[in-house]
Amino acid sequence: MQRSSTTIGTIELVLAMILSGTIGYFVISSGQAFWNVVFFRCVIGALVLGGYAYYAGLIRREYFQRSVLLMIILGGVTLVGNWIFLFASFNYIPFSIATVAYHMQPLFLVITGALITKEKLSASLLFWLALAFIGLFLIVELDLNELNALFSGEASSDGSYALFGLSLALGAALLYTVTTLVTKKVSQVPSTFVALVQVVVGIFMLLPFADFNNLPTQTSHWMDLLILGAVLTGFMYIIMYDSFQKLPTSLIALLSFIYPITALFVDHLAFSTHISLTQILGVILILLAVSAVKFNWAFSLTKNR
Repeated sequence: MQRSSTTIGTIELVLAMILSGTIGYFVISSGQAFWNVVFFRCVIGALVLGGYAYYAGLIRREYFQRSVLLMIILGGVTLVGNWIFLFASFNYIPFSIATVAYHMQPLFLVITGALITKEKLSASLLFWLALAFIGLFLIVELDLNELNALFSGEASSDGSYALFGLSLALGAALLYTVTTLVTKKVSQVPSTFVALVQVVVGIFMLLPFADFNNLPTQTSHWMDLLILGAVLTGFMYIIMYDSFQKLPTSLIALLSFIYPITALFVDHLAFSTHISLTQILGVILILLAVSAVKFNWAFSLTKNR
């Protein structure tokens, strides 16, 4: 039964991460400012999740216990805060550096999860996680000169802005780590209800920033927002949160690397971005690390006699 639950959770999270990798395309295609995109994502997502939760009988009195509801709301605040921090960081540092900083999240997740849930961190797990990070660096093709410039004394005021942007990206990673762990804490509550409450929290958080004077004027742009809200928020968060409640923290961390891999290929297909051999190597390393954790590949430093 446990093996079956883990398998289903793995399939759900893989699909969720693949869907996540397409979000950037629809955000750009919608032609809307970030605040409007996230606001309508929450509104449409709430309608889809609310309708499904009501139809499935998932809105129950016991889920509104104060302690449980406050925990879910906390997850909603950190989820939306994560979106805000990440996109804000793009105004201060190159996208590649922001991406690497944000995807420190799996490392934060494994370490924090180990401290809170007392999950054991084996040498094998740390090795595969490190391999995945190496693959990520290869995928984004990080320019070390750019990274060095962040801490260069010659950068003066620009350096301060860059350090602030880096802090925003790392802050987004930390907030998403909290969201993941909070979701695991309320495993007794259906994932659909959790996601519903969190996007409703997002609506109230983002309402003051939505620009209703510059709404989409083309049907295709509204379709992009509809897909973002219905599929990439409603459906995606149902399966993603359900997987969080079924999988160990270490596997969640490794599978999250599927997101940048998908984003890389979506960018290539949609905008004809070149994929180098270095990036392909990075993809292979990440898939190897994910497979190693999924199938529990381990190695020993001592020889068998």
